[in-house]
This record gives sequence, structure tokens and C-alpha cells, in this order.
Amino acid sequence: MNYKKVLNKIENGEITSQDALNQLYPVKVSKPGKRATYIKMNVNVPEEGKGVNTFLKILFMIPIPMIFARMGLRFAGRFIKDDSVDMSEIRKLLKYSKNTTINVDSKDAQVKIKII
Repeated sequence: MNYKKVLNKIENGEITSQDALNQLYPVKVSKPGKRATYIKMNVNVPEEGKGVNTFLKILFMIPIPMIFARMGLRFAGRFIKDDSVDMSEIRKLLKYSKNTTINVDSKDAQVKIKII
């Protein structure tokens, strides 16, 4: 809608400012992204040594199917005592987040998660 018409309606008292905002900038509903199928992980623990890092590379060499990742999140949700972390929201986020890379750097380990 033309902004001049909307401003005239506000001036005449026909609509409120919130209605004018909704007319000028309508809310667009976004489509969900593509559905993810696998998760690829790289874990590096710098302090441990070469043997532990080699074991972790072999363990996470094959991409993990998304169904196992969701089951793991459901299982992990039982042990998290922090109320600010909602595991159901994380599961929903992972479901439609194809081609996403997550890098976690901490003093204990470096984790790279790629959702494919």
C-alpha cells in the first residue's frame, strides 16, 4: 500500500499506528529450510595426546544419521539440570538446518559439527 494513503488514514484517525505499520510492512511467513539427514563431527582434545584424538577421529569418521542425533539429544536432556537449555527447541532447530556448521572452541576441546 502507498505510504501517503496510510499517512492520510492516520491523520484522519481511521487507523492506529500499529495498523499502519502492519499495512506498510506485512509480516512474511518464512518457509522452513531443507531437512537435514546427517551430522558430521570433528572433536579435538589438545591436552590429551595423539591416541585420544585418533580414537575420536575414528569414532566420528562416519556421519551420524539425524535420527540417532535426535535420540542422543533426548537422552542428554535427562541429565541437563540447567532450565535455560530447552532440548526440544534444539531438536527442532537441527531438523531443518541443512548446510550449517557449528564451531565450539573451549579450553578443554575443539568441536566442529557440520549438519548435512
